[in-house]
Amino acid sequence: MYKVLIIDDVVLVRDAIKLLGQWELFGITEIFEAGNAEEGMRLIYQERPELIITDMKMPVMDGTALLTRLDEEQIKSKVIVISDYSDFKYTRLAIQSKVIDYILKPIDPQDLNNSIAAAMTEIEKEFPASGIIREDSAATGNPPINEVLHYIGKHYMEDLSLSSLADTFFLSKEHLSRLFKRETGTNLFSYIMELKLNDAKELHSSTEMTLEEIAFKLGFSNGNYFSKVFKKNTGQSPREYRST
Repeated sequence: MYKVLIIDDVVLVRDAIKLLGQWELFGITEIFEAGNAEEGMRLIYQERPELIITDMKMPVMDGTALLTRLDEEQIKSKVIVISDYSDFKYTRLAIQSKVIDYILKPIDPQDLNNSIAAAMTEIEKEFPASGIIREDSAATGNPPINEVLHYIGKHYMEDLSLSSLADTFFLSKEHLSRLFKRETGTNLFSYIMELKLNDAKELHSSTEMTLEEIAFKLGFSNGNYFSKVFKKNTGQSPREYRST
């Protein structure tokens, strides 16, 4: 499965990120921590994490130096920058370094998990797979996963989690996560999100439902979060999509 490295000199911030991230949904099973970028680089060489979440202003070696090192050494880990510094020079460097996202503190859990989802989408592109298998498509050849897919197809608008699905099908979270990734080529969060977004596109095209109504129907916490997720995944806001 996947590894994440969290780099921040404030322990409470690292703890908050660990708490807020829906790691199991993304198939992330190992979380590493570093108090500065120099320590982080040692862990990067040692553990090769697929995802790095880093602060910008840290002692010894800051996030600017880290991003530069990652570029120079052509390290392929995907990066999410988290900082309470909205100075343009940091944003510009983040853009130049092709980071996945730039999030300001205090950390919003929805922003964090949306950024992680975007990162995992990019990570999974590095490992060619068969793509998402729909509930109504051909069987995967794995009976437990077929049952899970069938269940998700009927309940994906609810608040599903890896834990709840594992309990429902009497599987361990780790085993279910591995099976799901192997059989579908994606993680559980991305699978459920794509089902929701496909429904969102259909509802925008074929109904007069408002953004808030669609968000509520698909199980999003609010219209603003739904709009942000929709635009990040489709390249258009819900309003722009409806007008095309």
